[in-house]
Amino acid sequence: MAPDEDPPAPPAAEDTSPPPAEALEPPEERRLAGSPHATAANAAVLALTRAARSFTLYDPANKVVRALIAEFRDRFRAVLEGFGPLVLDVHPFELSLGREVVYLERDRERSLAFRLFRDGVRRLGFAADTSWEELLRLLQILSIRYTGVRQQEDDLVTLLRKAGFDGIHVAAIEGFVPEEEQREGPLDADLLRGTRARYDAPLQWDLPLPPFPEAVALRHRAVSPELLERLRAEEAEDRVPKQALRAVAELLQQTSRADLAAVLGFALEVREYLLVEQRSDLLVELAGLVRSALAGAPDAAGAFLESWLDARTLRMLVSTLRPDETEVPPHLADLLDAAPGPSLDRLIDLLVEEGDGPRAPLLRRLVVRGCRHAPGTIATRLHGATGAPAVALLRLLAEVDPAAALHAAVEATAATDPLLQREALRQLEGAAFSPEVARGLHHLVESRHEAVRLAALPVMAARGGPRVFAALRSHVEKHAARLSAAEAEAAGQALARSSARSAAETFGEWLRPKGGGLLGKLVKMAAPPVLQRVALAGLRGVAVADAEPLLTLLAEHGEAGLRPDARAALAARPRGGSRG
Repeated sequence: MAPDEDPPAPPAAEDTSPPPAEALEPPEERRLAGSPHATAANAAVLALTRAARSFTLYDPANKVVRALIAEFRDRFRAVLEGFGPLVLDVHPFELSLGREVVYLERDRERSLAFRLFRDGVRRLGFAADTSWEELLRLLQILSIRYTGVRQQEDDLVTLLRKAGFDGIHVAAIEGFVPEEEQREGPLDADLLRGTRARYDAPLQWDLPLPPFPEAVALRHRAVSPELLERLRAEEAEDRVPKQALRAVAELLQQTSRADLAAVLGFALEVREYLLVEQRSDLLVELAGLVRSALAGAPDAAGAFLESWLDARTLRMLVSTLRPDETEVPPHLADLLDAAPGPSLDRLIDLLVEEGDGPRAPLLRRLVVRGCRHAPGTIATRLHGATGAPAVALLRLLAEVDPAAALHAAVEATAATDPLLQREALRQLEGAAFSPEVARGLHHLVESRHEAVRLAALPVMAARGGPRVFAALRSHVEKHAARLSAAEAEAAGQALARSSARSAAETFGEWLRPKGGGLLGKLVKMAAPPVLQRVALAGLRGVAVADAEPLLTLLAEHGEAGLRPDARAALAARPRGGSRG
C-alpha cells in the first residue's frame, strides 16, 4: 500500500437487530384501526380478497372456497346492513373509506387495490340494498383477474360495465397496462418460410454442442402397488395441513430479515387454510412457530399475534373445548396470554354472541381469566353499550370486580335502555342497602318504562323500608295522573310494605274529606280514582287499626268500579285481627 493511500474501510457488520413490529406485520391482514364503519369495511374487503384468490389455489367446488365465499357474504352483509352504503376510493396500493385506509397491500401480485387501479377503477360503491347476486358476480369478475395468466382478457372496467350492476357503482378512467417485462422475440425467417422448426441453444452455453449418442428406445417400468400407495399418501388431503405447517417452519428457519414479512404473509395464508380445515391443533402449533421465530422481537411478535388471533381463529380454538371444561388447556392459555388485550375483547364479543347458549359458562370463565391482564376492559366497553351486550358486560363485571359492578349498576339505572335497567335492578337487589343503592332504586322507580317501574317498586320498598317511604309517596302523588291500574296496585303494595303505619295514615289523608261541617258530610270521598286504587291495594295487606274503616269508606263511597273489590277485601280480613 502506498503511504498516501487511505486504508481500506472495514467490512460493515451485519445488522442482526430485530426488525420493528410494523415491518413484520403483513399489511393485507392488518387490523386497521379506525371507526367501527372502517373496521367493518376492512373485514369485508379482506374477505373479498381471500375469496377471489382462493380460485388460484382450489377447485371452485372445494369446501375451502365455499367457506370463504360464505364469509365474504356475511362480512358484506354486516357492513351494508349495519352502516349503510359503502364507498371505497381506489389508490395504487390502498382502498380508503373517506379519510380512513381500510385496505393496504404493496405486493402487486396480491394487491386488490393495484389490480383495480391499474385497470382504471378509481371508486367502487356499494348501495345498502346491494343483492347477493351482484356481490357474487363481482367476486367472479375479480377472480378472473386473479387467475388470468397473461391478462389478455377484458380489463376490470370492461367486465364491471358488462355486468350491468344496479347496486354496485364504478367510477373509472382510461386504464393502462404496463409493457411485459420479457418481450416475445420476433418470428425467425425459417418459421415464416414454413420450414421445420429450429431450436438454438441458449447464448450462455458452450458451443459447439457435443455429438449425441444413438437414440435409445424408451422403456417403461411398471410401478409396484407399494410405491403407488406411498405416492398417493404424500398427496392425501389429511397430510396437506401438516405439510403446509412444515413449509412454514422451514421458511422461518431459513429466511432473512428482509424476507420475514413475506413469510409471515404465507403463515397467514396457512392459517386461513387450517381454519377452513378445522385443524385447531395445528393452529396452535403454527402460532408457536411464529412466536419462536420472533422471540428476539417481542413487540413484533405481539403485533403479529394480535392480528393472527382474530375472532374466527379464537372461535375455532374455543369450539374445540368442552362446554363444561373448567381448566384452560396450557397451549391455549399461553396463546391467549401472548396478546391479552385483543383476545379479551374478542372473547367478550364471542360471549355476547353466544348469549345463553351452551358455551356461555365456558366463555365467561375465559373472560374472567383474561381480566387478570386487563381489568378495566369490561368497564371501558360498558360505557355506551346497550341491550343484550350491555347486560352481558354488566354481569361479567360483577364476577370480576363486584365494587365496580355496583357503581356501574347505579349508573345504569339512569340509562334509557330497559334491558340494562332490569339487569341493574337485579344487581342492586342483592347489594347491601346504602345511599348509593337508594339513589339507583329511585332512578328505576322513575324510569320511563312501566315494566321497569313495576319491578323496581317492590324492591325499593323491601330494601329501604321506612327510609324510602317518603320517596315512594312523593312518586305516587307526583305521577298519579299517569299511573295505570297495574302500577297503582304495585305502588299501593310498595307503600304498605315500606311502612304499614305510615301507609295507613297517608291513605286516610287521601280518602277522608278535608275539614268538617256540611261540606264534609256531602263529600264522602276526597281522593281521585287512581289514589283510591293505590289505597285499596295497600290496605289489603296491612293489619292496622285504621285499615278496616278506610276499606269500609271505599266500599260505600269509593269509585263504582272499586267498591266490589273493597267489599271483597273487607270480607277477607280476619275478625279480631291485629290493632297496631
